[in-house]
Amino acid sequence: MANPVRILIWDIESSDLVADFGTIICIGWKWLGEKEPVHIQCLSDFPRWKQDVTDDKRLVQAFYPRLIEADMMVTYFGTGFDKKMVQSKLLEHGLAPPPNTPHVDLFYTVKSNMVLSRKRLENVSEFLGCPTKKTPIKPKVWKRAQAGYPEAIEYVTKHCHNDVLITEYTYLKLRPYARQHPRVGSLQACRHCGELRLTNQGYSLTTTKGKRRRVQCQACGAWDTVSLKEWETTKEAQRG
Repeated sequence: MANPVRILIWDIESSDLVADFGTIICIGWKWLGEKEPVHIQCLSDFPRWKQDVTDDKRLVQAFYPRLIEADMMVTYFGTGFDKKMVQSKLLEHGLAPPPNTPHVDLFYTVKSNMVLSRKRLENVSEFLGCPTKKTPIKPKVWKRAQAGYPEAIEYVTKHCHNDVLITEYTYLKLRPYARQHPRVGSLQACRHCGELRLTNQGYSLTTTKGKRRRVQCQACGAWDTVSLKEWETTKEAQRG
């Protein structure tokens, strides 16, 4: 089934890790499940760039509507960097703040559920068998992109493009492990993917709600618990 909500997968590339010294070079994004290619916007797409290669106001302005449209967003360490950098730039340029959109940061899903030598997206995605490969980060290329060299900008945007695809792939693999995943469907559907393909897998005892029905989604593999009454409603929805 189609996703009942709009889930935004996104990533940014910048010339520095702090907003007062750095500039956002490009932003890549796509909607989960869309067959359309990754959307990439970079500084050089806007006429103002020819006068000031550090002016990223138009870039964050162009991305802002996506933050409003999203029902939920997915990043890799986005709560630690990407989201903060974009918010810093919105503040710098006197623009409106973004909404408080539910956010799945896969870095913390990895941290809570996997034991790997490194938790960088490159290592995680290779471990999970992602067919898209990350391009290496080359400091000189990033500096040249900031200075306006077209071939460097092209390299950085390609890097961002791949990161968005890799993040989407990683999300679909790790989605069942995201414990605080927002509910994307009805109360009768899987919390993680919105499918109605839930099966009864016995019971679970909780500290606050007592005995609950334990269910597993046959679409994405995620586990959840529902009340006994909710399970009866779920069975009716499946039959319908």
